[in-house]
Amino acid sequence: MSRHSVRCGDFADEGDPEEEWLVTGFASAEAAQEYARRFVRAQVEDLRREAKSPAELAEMYDRWGEYAETPGFDRAAWVSHCIAHPAARKQDTDYAVLEP
Repeated sequence: MSRHSVRCGDFADEGDPEEEWLVTGFASAEAAQEYARRFVRAQVEDLRREAKSPAELAEMYDRWGEYAETPGFDRAAWVSHCIAHPAARKQDTDYAVLEP
């Protein structure tokens, strides 16, 4: 059985291998993508409290946010969606519950 993973990291320390980690063991690509979506949304929502505008939020995410990457997940499009549509439910940002 194939296992899927999500690579996460910190934009503030981008390129530093000690600031990048791999979450492994997802049973499907869809499960890995959902983890990545929730992880990124949690980062955006955490920064939203400090941002004065959507443009500032996008800049803050690119500078200080944490990212998630997995095949089939378009992070840039998802970040834009999250900025335009704030999370409505706690489960939208609860990525930890999905960890294998």
